[in-house]
Amino acid sequence: MKINAAPGTLIGCGLALLLAISGGTDNPWNYAVVLVSPIAISMFFSVHYLTIYYLLQPYTAGSEIKSPLYKFITGATYYGCYLLMQQKLPTFAFGLTCIAFCVIYCIVACILVYKFAARTFRIHRE
Repeated sequence: MKINAAPGTLIGCGLALLLAISGGTDNPWNYAVVLVSPIAISMFFSVHYLTIYYLLQPYTAGSEIKSPLYKFITGATYYGCYLLMQQKLPTFAFGLTCIAFCVIYCIVACILVYKFAARTFRIHRE
């Protein structure tokens, strides 16, 4: 999360500044949502990749991807993000939903990793 937090924070600050410079908004909560959403998304991707790594153990000792399920989940995640980018949604509703989803996902993912990672984590041989 440390590595992804800096770009997420910078993007959030930049978007809030851009919103202010471009004429602002009637809803002051939009600034908070625009600031926090990129940070939540960066947190989501950090936790998401670690979760599927610990639960699926997709790599061999030589760092080759062996798990087709890992490839599918990764592709589906990016496809879902792409589809959401195509939607014309109100900033506040989309941002708040995004933040809530990211927080809930991170909580559930941490619980799943805590419960199942000891059984699923292993190094695959070539």
